[in-house]
Amino acid sequence: MSRQQEFDFGIPLPPKQPKRPDRLFFALLLEAKYRSEFWALQRRLCDINGITGSLLLKERFHVSLQHVGDYKRLRSKTEFAAKRSGRLVEMTAFEVAFHHAVSFPGRPVVKGRPPSRPFVLLADNGPVCELSRRIGTAMKANGLKSADYFVPHMTLAYDEKFVPRQPIDPIGFVAREFVLSHSLRGLTIYKDLNRWPLMAAL
Repeated sequence: MSRQQEFDFGIPLPPKQPKRPDRLFFALLLEAKYRSEFWALQRRLCDINGITGSLLLKERFHVSLQHVGDYKRLRSKTEFAAKRSGRLVEMTAFEVAFHHAVSFPGRPVVKGRPPSRPFVLLADNGPVCELSRRIGTAMKANGLKSADYFVPHMTLAYDEKFVPRQPIDPIGFVAREFVLSHSLRGLTIYKDLNRWPLMAAL
């Protein structure tokens, strides 16, 4: 199983505290001016495909770039290595475009619990994939594991249903920075540990 299928950011959790509550990942955050457009698309796609599970709040929309890890307790050396990885990455600002939606395999049926499949927008090949690759390379240089073929994506919802890949009306936004985010799983809390601007194009 690939790391991307194993680790899907924000999967709804059972009431009990997860064994590894501290999650660290790199992402692009969606600026407030873009949220309404993506929120409308989220509602439309979920209605069309019969998605009735947990929908992400528009304030939490983000593009996942690389997963650093899930931990019982986030150690300072791991945070330091991730921050140092982010500092090594330089790129110019770019547009992220989406032309397809699909469900990821997500969490399988476990002990009678139904599956939880992320329903996502797939980012097109281009600068966002290059940014993901550069972050992954920097992570490995700093002793962290990374996915070699991580597909940047924006999660819209989680549901039992599996939706095959489908075309959508094109949508996008301009990425001007990327972040290192600490997610407190089970509490729906995100803490941005560091931000790095993407350089203005000449």
